[in-house]
Amino acid sequence: MLQRLTIYTPVEANDSEAQSVLTLASAVARAYRSQDPAITVVKQSRGATPPPAPQFTRAVVVESGDAGMALVNGNQPNVFLRVTGRGGQLSDQASLLVNQLQSLAQGPTVRVDQPGSEAGPQTDEFTFEELGLSGEASVLRTADLTVGVDRAALGADRVDAMTVNLKAGHTPVADLDAATVMVSVNGQAVYSAPLSSSGEVDATFEVPGEVLRQRIGLEFALTYSPRQLCNPMIAPLTFQLDPESTVTVRRGGPTPGGFDAVPSALSPEFLVAMDGTSPDQLDYATQVVADIARLTSTPLTPRVVAVNDAADAETGALIVANASTLQQTSLRPPVGGESAAVQVDLPEALRADIPNGLGSIQVFADESRDRTVVLVSTSGAWSLLDPLFGYIDAQPDNWSSLQGNVLAAGEGGEVTNLAIGAEDAEPPAAQDAQGWPVWVAIAAVVVLGLLLVAITLLSRRRKRQLGASSDPSVSKTS
Repeated sequence: MLQRLTIYTPVEANDSEAQSVLTLASAVARAYRSQDPAITVVKQSRGATPPPAPQFTRAVVVESGDAGMALVNGNQPNVFLRVTGRGGQLSDQASLLVNQLQSLAQGPTVRVDQPGSEAGPQTDEFTFEELGLSGEASVLRTADLTVGVDRAALGADRVDAMTVNLKAGHTPVADLDAATVMVSVNGQAVYSAPLSSSGEVDATFEVPGEVLRQRIGLEFALTYSPRQLCNPMIAPLTFQLDPESTVTVRRGGPTPGGFDAVPSALSPEFLVAMDGTSPDQLDYATQVVADIARLTSTPLTPRVVAVNDAADAETGALIVANASTLQQTSLRPPVGGESAAVQVDLPEALRADIPNGLGSIQVFADESRDRTVVLVSTSGAWSLLDPLFGYIDAQPDNWSSLQGNVLAAGEGGEVTNLAIGAEDAEPPAAQDAQGWPVWVAIAAVVVLGLLLVAITLLSRRRKRQLGASSDPSVSKTS
């Protein structure tokens, strides 16, 4: 049982140490995602020993040194794991965890000389067996069978649609009996057919891209109505998926944005950049990486780079930087600006003065570079971010509960979840083209009203609503 992992790093952690912390956090969050442990970073003097960890809590110290991992003070209350290395060696030591081979380390010390990794999918066709899709159901009247796969397991390139060749075996259906199967993907029906006396299903159907989510769920609704239903000798019908069934993906599609774009938009490798304007930035980055890694069984590999390199790259990125730093880049997030001057990225930009600025977590499509960016930023104090992470932790499905592409809070600490810009915009109808400036003006007023109402303390009614419900308030503006 693991409730919390605390990773201790030097106060002035270098890029290698930061990357090792993020790699460990990603691996632990994925390995223990059913337990959902909290993962935090604490700064301490280089070479210091961490305090004893409470029950169900583990401590790890990450710092430069001779390569290896050592269990220090084993079987003692102040036990901790020390992970050391120089340069790339430091992240290499996490390879056992990344590949879920930690059970091989049965002594107090171990050193990884060459990191291993599972070869990522290099094909567009996968069998159910390769994707871990299997299941069997017994049905008399009705029954449901549900299986699923992470979208990130379908490879690094984005998926626009997929074709399923479904094969299954079932109890042969007698002539006067009736049985059917209906297949839905994430709640949308995509195929249905009667089951026959052959005892086999071999069908091909298309799954459109708009129904695909980060978790792709296949639901099989089964019915079986024998002609003598009340006969005590009637046996249920058995339905079993064939592991040789296949999923063929079609690559392409628009640049994904919004909270539901990850983790697949950051798989398998993504960049992480921090501008150093807060000592807590590594902790913020670690919390985001852990939240995203929990959403998939596919390893995610962070690589620490400079902010300008991350801003100009064509690889998905997590950037933790203040508004002033971002102003020096070409990035155009949905909500930007500096200090109290806040800018909202509408077709005609909205600018507003919000005292003491905003803290925000944003996930948006960087279309000019055809990649997704996760941005953790503030135009005021870095403490404005604390309510945002608390809000995510309080949601029933954490990151998966977020909608839209912006999570923001002002000095009042009230959190609002917004959808701004292209991620949720509907294309305007042709007959409305002449009225476009009017709609821009209306949208600007709506967004300004939302920001002021949700983020300041002027609305007591808004406070009561947020206090009574943990559901995010989503507003769509385009």
